[in-house]
Amino acid sequence: MSELLCVKHSIFSSEMQEEFDKDEEITSINVFDTFVRTLAKSTNVLSEEKLKGLVFRQFKSYGDFDETMTEVAENVSGIKQSTQDALLAIDKQDSGALKSAYNQLKSYEKRILELEEDIYTDDLTGIYNRKYLLNHELSKEGQFKADGMLLHISINNFEEINKEHGYESGDVVLKYVSKICQKNLKSVGVNLVRYLGIHFVAVVKESVSVKAVNLCQSTVDMILSKKFKTSTGEVLNIELQFCEVRISKGDGFQEVYEGL
Repeated sequence: MSELLCVKHSIFSSEMQEEFDKDEEITSINVFDTFVRTLAKSTNVLSEEKLKGLVFRQFKSYGDFDETMTEVAENVSGIKQSTQDALLAIDKQDSGALKSAYNQLKSYEKRILELEEDIYTDDLTGIYNRKYLLNHELSKEGQFKADGMLLHISINNFEEINKEHGYESGDVVLKYVSKICQKNLKSVGVNLVRYLGIHFVAVVKESVSVKAVNLCQSTVDMILSKKFKTSTGEVLNIELQFCEVRISKGDGFQEVYEGL
């Protein structure tokens, strides 16, 4: 069982969830005995400091997220306490206390997942951010995990848009480009990432590389062919640049990106 509980997958089997989610009183506490004792053993060997250390290692590369990290640590510590409560409830055959502990565990799990999602989401566009790329698409050494393609989209006239139409219009353009590109790429299981300012990238598996490239190119062409208007009626053009490069497992992201 993973030491950093609940961050990656649910800690409850479907059988346990069905039993706990019933409206009536739990009838068989023994169903949960092995599970809770295993969970308790996993958390018992970890001190509070070790728990916080695990959380820190999980989130240390995310930048200035001290407040978030502290909240995650508190939730992980809460999981430890709720596990002990569940263990005590089993020993006492107290189904009410067991269900209460279960609800607490689910609450902690949900909040940890929400915090992780917040960390990986770009505040302006709502798509994944650079932290997601570094922690999910690349190895710890910053290398690609498999063969495929790296797609890159940039807004070439963004400074001009800001200067002529205002920063609010610039934000709208960023949101529009990211939203429509993400929507189309998502159809083939590809995530668009706002890597840096006006630059967006996507790491594409070999199996869907042709479809993803064609989708991205057609989306960019569609945006280039359209005329947009600001809230004051001014005509606004969006100039995009799209390129793709083949990648191999073990290639360094930074080297590939700088060569685009």
